[in-house]
Amino acid sequence: MTGEIVIPVKEQLCHSLYYKKGDSLAVKVESLFTFQPLPPFLYEAAYYAGIPALRPWENSAEYIPALIDEWAGQKQLLGMHFTNRNQKAAIVPMKVSLGVFLQLLYWTNSKPVSLQADHGELPIKPVNLKERLDFITARPAFYHSYIQLSELITETEKQCMKMMALEQMKKKRLK
Repeated sequence: MTGEIVIPVKEQLCHSLYYKKGDSLAVKVESLFTFQPLPPFLYEAAYYAGIPALRPWENSAEYIPALIDEWAGQKQLLGMHFTNRNQKAAIVPMKVSLGVFLQLLYWTNSKPVSLQADHGELPIKPVNLKERLDFITARPAFYHSYIQLSELITETEKQCMKMMALEQMKKKRLK
């Protein structure tokens, strides 16, 4: 399969920071089957639209390291923007970074991202997730939002690594 495909964005991914009703994503067909961390929610958009694609949340241990790497690059960029007090330039990388965090959070829980769901219902999550996410989404260009997002990612990464280690131990016991 080659060429381009247009994926309609379904309600589960509609949010003022990302997509609105009626939006769509135009991507190369091969990008649906070769993992790339950006654009955020690409695989979820395909999933909700019923289009065959990778489902990284079904094998999160394989894909989460790429999200962590993407965050490292975004964090460096954001650090530079906030050091220069350039809030306007920080908006896009903050949206990308928030998308990376949400993928990390949901994939750690073996679920596709849903921006309409109650994130607090996820079993593996940072403390005070709802309040912290509300703060970040209300003020994505603020330095304190960047700090909060950085902490959320660190906490979620630790929980994810713990979960993966426990799964490895469980697999070894079953052998």
